[in-house]
Amino acid sequence: MKKRGFASTVFFLLIFLFAILAAPAESEKKIAKKAGKLMAKALEAINQKQTDLAIDLLNQTLALTPNNAVVHHNLGVMLHQKGLIDEAIASFEKALRLQPDYQHAQLALHQTLFEAGKSASSKQEFEKSNGYLLKFRDLPYTYVGKENDTMLAWARYILGFNFFNLKQYPQAQANFELCQAMEGMEKENLGLYANATYFLGLIHSINKQYDNSNVNFKKYLTLFVAMEKKPELYAQANYFIAVNLFQQLEAKLAKGEVAGLAEAAAEIMPYLEEAIANKLPNEDAHVMLGNCHVYRKEYDKALQVYQQLIEAFPQSPQLKSYQVFMQELQKMQKQAEKPKKKR
Repeated sequence: MKKRGFASTVFFLLIFLFAILAAPAESEKKIAKKAGKLMAKALEAINQKQTDLAIDLLNQTLALTPNNAVVHHNLGVMLHQKGLIDEAIASFEKALRLQPDYQHAQLALHQTLFEAGKSASSKQEFEKSNGYLLKFRDLPYTYVGKENDTMLAWARYILGFNFFNLKQYPQAQANFELCQAMEGMEKENLGLYANATYFLGLIHSINKQYDNSNVNFKKYLTLFVAMEKKPELYAQANYFIAVNLFQQLEAKLAKGEVAGLAEAAAEIMPYLEEAIANKLPNEDAHVMLGNCHVYRKEYDKALQVYQQLIEAFPQSPQLKSYQVFMQELQKMQKQAEKPKKKR
């Protein structure tokens, strides 16, 4: 399942020299002076884009002044640029332990955790991704604004996506619902809202909660009903609505409940037809549609559907079974066309 990207923010890089590093005690002035020189060199290395040298100089500075939050933050920025994500996170966390209200370190930590989680999820490293995103989710939510809300919404969605792929459905459902419930989501981020809705439909279907599943899938369809170009999941949503209804119908048939069979089949068919019309690459949609026609005793239409199925999937392992069933359908059709004997 593809996930759309999210525009990342820019790290704040602050280099304070002597004012930050100066120490009030006379005995520490030499250390502060040396640290200041190292910081000046580090700034020059940063400006020259000499990342490795800057990291080395910042580490030397920390050896002299280990409790400087700004240096830890700047080291984190350099480590992030180097691609050393876990080390960068550790530096930002150290800066915040030293100075909990340091906003630039807070922003940098939020962004790094989010980007690391998103990247790991795209590589299908779902547990690793969750490690980053759960830490991100549990950070104090101190920033108010559209971009931060969007980042939080995406984090909740990706957590849901990861838990879904790990088959941890209660956790997946909880995070998709949190994503969906964020204020203004449906209007401001329709794609994300819709995908969360779609996955909730899948989870309810897996749990055999077919009515709840279809509430979500039908909600998904209504989001795009007026759009000429449908999203890639539109056909799937129609298909799963049909699957849920078909499951309920078969459960009734298994109990010998045949009343309303034709009507139930008629309810299912439009969703299957829509799924097929939207090029759903799925044989089962054709099979179910053909069976619905059989339930309605429309054998000629069932034959047409199975013929389309054979033409659409000529390499199917079930091809012979379809051909045999078509022969049975022809017999049913002939039997239905025989005039009934008068009593």
